[in-house]
Amino acid sequence: MRLLVLLLPALWLLTGCTAMHTSISKGKLDVQMRMSQTIYLDPVEPEQRTVFLDIRQTAAEYQQPLMRDVAALLTERGYQLVNSPAAAQYWLQVNIRTVLNQPPQQVLREQYAMTEQEIAAFMHPGMAPPEPKAPRQRGVTPAVIYADTQLGTDVSGRDVVRVLAAVAVIAGAEYVGNQMVKDKYYTLLADIQVAERLDPSAPALVLEQSEHRLLQGDSGQLEQMWENMTDRRKYQVKLLGFANKANLTWQEAEPSLHQGLLRSLSGIF
Repeated sequence: MRLLVLLLPALWLLTGCTAMHTSISKGKLDVQMRMSQTIYLDPVEPEQRTVFLDIRQTAAEYQQPLMRDVAALLTERGYQLVNSPAAAQYWLQVNIRTVLNQPPQQVLREQYAMTEQEIAAFMHPGMAPPEPKAPRQRGVTPAVIYADTQLGTDVSGRDVVRVLAAVAVIAGAEYVGNQMVKDKYYTLLADIQVAERLDPSAPALVLEQSEHRLLQGDSGQLEQMWENMTDRRKYQVKLLGFANKANLTWQEAEPSLHQGLLRSLSGIF
């Protein structure tokens, strides 16, 4: 019995308490936004601040009124919304591409095929990529148990059974705790294109070149290439937003991600 009393605290420390750590460190909702590049638009006179909005939501999970809220923010900033693309000084085209229950690094790796260096540059612009970490060993750390002859005489079979039962109880409690407290992420991806009309006095137009490869069946492909002269400059960026919290649900994450998305889109203008 004395051996059991001495081993229980050591076994508890060895198994750790991941659930307790997650519940404390991830107790508050953390929402962050990342844009792949900065867009600089040429300033224009107040009467020329017109915007044509084209906002789509192909992610079934995202149900917020993005079109209405972006329009309200731009109107507050002094921009006039127009229904004619030809009459607008700026175009703002947005597609909410997907929402995934995964960490942002995993989403960038799987959806955009980014390398670890590209992911680090996207998530932490201006910082050196982190050093590669050694893989963590998960599970219960093996322990060496020995009996000190000064503490008692023999270790009976009953004592061994009690120690094994205690280990099973602690391991079971750890498993249940990890199932009840989970580190949850929701990551949103949006594709953005912004166009601005050139000054009418500009000496030349912009040459657009596009190339597409379309798969034909299992072995063939069709290549399409075209050129066009236009009076607009176009910019394309990726926008990523993620929410993180212990036991986070989409109902809790969606409003905060929506507000972050609004701030990022309106901040372009």
